[in-house]
Amino acid sequence: MKSETKSRSREKNEMKISITIKAEYESREEAEIMKRVLEPDNTSFVESEIQGSEVRFTTEADSIGTALNTADDLIFSEMMAEKMMILNESDSKDKR
Repeated sequence: MKSETKSRSREKNEMKISITIKAEYESREEAEIMKRVLEPDNTSFVESEIQGSEVRFTTEADSIGTALNTADDLIFSEMMAEKMMILNESDSKDKR
């Protein structure tokens, strides 16, 4: 997973911090699943888009602290969802 942080000057003393996190999966199907799983938590804070087998999550905030907290929450949620996907795949294989 990669992240990029950008700050953009909006007006004289106003800045927006933008963070993009890219998560790559084994297939587009996995990327779509992860995007759907993470959307309920991120509807107003994070925009997400799929490019091939990669999901790009982008958040924008007025302060670096808020942007980093949102990114931290997203990364934690993504890690938990990924672990659940792996456990589900393992459980499915065991039942065969």
